[in-house]
Amino acid sequence: MEKDLIRKDVLKKRDELSVYKIEVKSREIFEELVTRPEYIEASNILTYASVRNEVKTDEIILDALALGKRVFCPKVTDKKNGIMKFVRIYEPENLVPGDYGLMEPEIRDDSEIFDPDFYADESNVRRIDGENAGKTMVIVPGVAFDEKGNRIGYKGGFYDRFLSKVSYADTVALCYKIQIVDEIIPSEYDIPVKSIIHEK
Repeated sequence: MEKDLIRKDVLKKRDELSVYKIEVKSREIFEELVTRPEYIEASNILTYASVRNEVKTDEIILDALALGKRVFCPKVTDKKNGIMKFVRIYEPENLVPGDYGLMEPEIRDDSEIFDPDFYADESNVRRIDGENAGKTMVIVPGVAFDEKGNRIGYKGGFYDRFLSKVSYADTVALCYKIQIVDEIIPSEYDIPVKSIIHEK
């Protein structure tokens, strides 16, 4: 099945989920994520702010902040070329409505932007607070996934472009079982995620 057809089919199924099911499934996925060594050991959590019927990330953001992790959320900086930057947030209120109806951080003069090159070396000492760069986890959105980690996104290639710069990071997709399909044929530019978490 072509990617556009898979995208349309899976989005239809996801849109039909009730608020209750989204809450229950999201909670189960959250509880699994926070027990993973990749999450526990990560100093940096790069995550989108969920919208519509996506697996909810609100609780993940709050948990990571409470644990003292550095939390970065994406900000679209160049729609035409599919470029986004991850900006550090210190509380959920740092997110405001942005492009595509997404909640995004604002970029200010004093904003801390995630530098893929700097964080490639976990032993790098950051100038801001003197801490080591540490391990990085990227929580990747998507419409559909297969068991090999191949994904179909929302078009635009934003995440594939970014993931190509952070091959050292643990990448995880959060989704519902209805978003898992038999096979996705990746293009040469598609970058699979390293793990997938869905409800049992």
